[in-house]
Amino acid sequence: MAAGAGGKGSEKAALFLLMLGEEQASKVLQFVDPHEVELIGTAMAAIRSVDNQRAEAVVDDFRMSMQSETSLGVGVHGYVRKLFTSTLGEQKGATLADRVLGDEESQEMNSLRWLEPDALLHMLKDEHPQLIAITMAHMDQEQAGALLKQMAPDLQDDIVMRIANMQTIPQAAMRQLQAVLKKKLSVTATFKNRKIDGALTVAGIMNGLDPEAETRILESVAKKNEALSEKIQDLMFLFSNLINIPDKGIQLLLREVSSDILPMALKGADQKVRDKIMGNMSKRAREMLIEDMDARGPMKLSDVEAAQKDILAVARKLAEAGQIDLGRGGNDDYV
Repeated sequence: MAAGAGGKGSEKAALFLLMLGEEQASKVLQFVDPHEVELIGTAMAAIRSVDNQRAEAVVDDFRMSMQSETSLGVGVHGYVRKLFTSTLGEQKGATLADRVLGDEESQEMNSLRWLEPDALLHMLKDEHPQLIAITMAHMDQEQAGALLKQMAPDLQDDIVMRIANMQTIPQAAMRQLQAVLKKKLSVTATFKNRKIDGALTVAGIMNGLDPEAETRILESVAKKNEALSEKIQDLMFLFSNLINIPDKGIQLLLREVSSDILPMALKGADQKVRDKIMGNMSKRAREMLIEDMDARGPMKLSDVEAAQKDILAVARKLAEAGQIDLGRGGNDDYV
């Protein structure tokens, strides 16, 4: 639901789900991303009472949203897959559906998204490193990075090396992973061969690590395969790499970044990055930023790193939309 007279989208969704009842609401939430479930849950907890006018406004908004959507396309993937399997048989139908529709995210991997890093580590601790690597290669990169942080340094090096060298994961390995996760998660699904860009996957995972761990792992990989280590570095995008973004891109980035997190992020930044950012601000804005940074005093490193990650997320989003150039091509300077 879009935000409107009934409140924010999450608030309206929370109210609507409460009116649906526990059983129906739980079915709906199965199709909602974990982050959105958290927002809706928080909104639910904040609801104390609802008057009839607000409830009617939310229902009317839902009705209007549904009327603006055509039924064509709703559930088409599931319908086509079911049609193929019922007509051609489970194996041939599933194969054709995969070719036509593309791979669906497995239920096992979808279930992993809800687990905390320490729970994931406990679940995988007794498994072979290759199985752990395959699992992490299929996980959300931020979640995989959080899991990697929990591991011992030797295991970190081993896992990164295994993921970086992945290209195609054999079906036998996928079946083994399915069996392990099915046993530990008590869910069922079908795994297929998956192509993996190992170096790109590792780069995304390592963006969530602290600089010391990044350096140590890259040095470990370089001892075994220097070219692979360099490739991973080329694919990584760190806060210090903001100096490679053209000035116009920095100016656009600054317009999208919250003024609350910029002073925090620059507190722990390299001087070159500070100069790059401040060089693309007006004199007045630069003076206000410096005053804000000075007024904040000492800050927790975790808060600084979180602010930097938020800015990097905005930069990646703008780059994916083609609005800015991250300036990584051909530049191998890392500071």
